[in-house]
Amino acid sequence: MPKLVEVIIFGFFVCGSVAANSSETNKPLEVGGKAPEFVLQDAADRTHALKKLRGKVVVLILGNRKIQKEDDKWAHAIQKNYQENSRITTFIIADMRSVPRFVPKALIKRQLKKNKPPVTLLLDWKGETHKAYRTQKEMPNLYVVNPDGKIAFHIKSNFSDEKYEKLKAVTEKEIAKIKT
Repeated sequence: MPKLVEVIIFGFFVCGSVAANSSETNKPLEVGGKAPEFVLQDAADRTHALKKLRGKVVVLILGNRKIQKEDDKWAHAIQKNYQENSRITTFIIADMRSVPRFVPKALIKRQLKKNKPPVTLLLDWKGETHKAYRTQKEMPNLYVVNPDGKIAFHIKSNFSDEKYEKLKAVTEKEIAKIKT
């Protein structure tokens, strides 16, 4: 009987720790914390690494194919304001885990080259970057990474002018810190 009690207590402990860890992974990363590094490729097989962008403001739009239109709305707005500004880089990072295995990667890349997104789209085939940034699938997850590689802003939201103005205010503040 004592063994059964130990097993039950151990079971509650394990379940509680799994629940705590899953709620922790659902929380967005904290503003002020170090942004997780990534090295991803775009449809043209060019490699992009966050570490190589130190000294710039980096806006990350993390999404998936189901919310592509919302990702694109954010990207269009950012491009409209910043496409001529060399102190900012914007990426859409696509979570590619939901793509069926039988669909060739080359086919997807060809389609992306034909129908170019508003900003460079990076392909997160294994979802590692999405896991590191603790994204959620229902809406775009946006992060502003400052020139020092720290998170300056995070929002999980469909596009709205009001939300965009918040992102823009932080982005402007971070751009102003860059010495030219």
